[in-house]
Amino acid sequence: MRIVIGGAGEVGRGVAKALRSEGRDVVLIDTDPVSIKEAQALDVLVVQGDATLREVLMEAEVQNAEVYIAATQRDEINMISCALARDIARQAGNKSELMTIARIHDASLVSDEEGEDLTRWSGVQHAVCSDLLVIEDLKVGLQGASMVEILPLGHDAWISVGEVLPSAEKLIGSTIQEAQDNVDGLPRIFGVKEPGKKSYIPTHESVIVSKSLLAFATIGKHTFRRILLATGHTPPDYPDHPRVMIFGATRLGRQIAKSYLEEGSRVTVISESLEQANELAGSDFANTDLLDSIHGNPLDPDLLQELDVDEHHIAISALSGDHANMAVALHATELGVARVGMVLDDSQMAQIARRIGHSFAVSRRRVSINYILRHVHSKVEGNYHLLSTIPDIVGMSALLNSGHKMIGKQVKVLEKNLCRVAFIYRTSQSSGTESMLRASGDQTLKEGDRLMLFAKVKEIENVEKRLTGS
Repeated sequence: MRIVIGGAGEVGRGVAKALRSEGRDVVLIDTDPVSIKEAQALDVLVVQGDATLREVLMEAEVQNAEVYIAATQRDEINMISCALARDIARQAGNKSELMTIARIHDASLVSDEEGEDLTRWSGVQHAVCSDLLVIEDLKVGLQGASMVEILPLGHDAWISVGEVLPSAEKLIGSTIQEAQDNVDGLPRIFGVKEPGKKSYIPTHESVIVSKSLLAFATIGKHTFRRILLATGHTPPDYPDHPRVMIFGATRLGRQIAKSYLEEGSRVTVISESLEQANELAGSDFANTDLLDSIHGNPLDPDLLQELDVDEHHIAISALSGDHANMAVALHATELGVARVGMVLDDSQMAQIARRIGHSFAVSRRRVSINYILRHVHSKVEGNYHLLSTIPDIVGMSALLNSGHKMIGKQVKVLEKNLCRVAFIYRTSQSSGTESMLRASGDQTLKEGDRLMLFAKVKEIENVEKRLTGS
């Protein structure tokens, strides 16, 4: 499969690296010499040029590609290049339609998470707008604050990555099987990254060491606390309706406020911009006693003390710059807020920010990479997540539709040293009852089963071959 990517920034390179690890044929296009130089460190073809020019796209052989991804910093370039790439492919007489995916920064261009309105009038088949996707990721992450990474698999199944602290006596030195025997209700472990070593999918005999990262497959957000306690952390209690303080009445800040208000939480929003504060006050959801909108400096200690910042369960920084967000979040932690959340651009900075107290940071760029990859892998219906903290491990889900070749076969036939199935989400054909089953090798797969599984990136193509077709 040939994949052409317009834009060699962090998102473009991240997608290219993941796809190249799968053995895909990847081409990167960019005008910036610095981005070009960094892209040359990857095993991909690099074309220096403007992705909105026909001759540049043809030099990258987009006419022979199956997928074109526009991942530049500008929405208009991404939309134009997708339309042009699609036209080039059609003019070349390709039998199959070129899949076009665009990263969209301005959420107002996209009506929903799937970008259906944009698809109707542009050349973009799939729009990925991180600001429409990060809110739920952030909220779930704050429930599991101190987790390194939390990713959804669907139907309340989660990938939860936690660091093993030296105080985790029941885990350190134990095998995976012993740990699950010793800790009541400990979710199963499907990915491990030890300090200074490559990540791997463990067996029951793998030994857990201090400071390693463990990827748990779990059902229900209530299990996050159990995982954190087992790995040596001391998470604060999470109330049913937390009191939330949001720094910044930006578009994202307003959407976060709306989301918490809809759940019955009391929300305080502090905005240094009077215009943004007025926009919040005029919102259709602002007519409630649960919302306090304040015009002021988010770093003003007197203002924060006056607003009883330490009595808020959560503080979220939704300002426009990464450094400003980190500064405000750190300040809130110092003033006694139990959990702090941040929405950042840079993925490495997000990983660093997660070490601030009981915090959770979401990277827009990392979210974009994951959802772009999900669209690329859409032949297998379901979620697709490349773990950023345990490299080269993918968590994904897949649906077994009528006529699927795996129906009637045992789980171990699907796994065959390529992957490990964590859960089977099954609906009873007779009663309609839904259940989430822990997978075992001797279980028989049935029509309609949705599988949650883990695999190494290099094996994804082979795993997908088993999960597609009839």
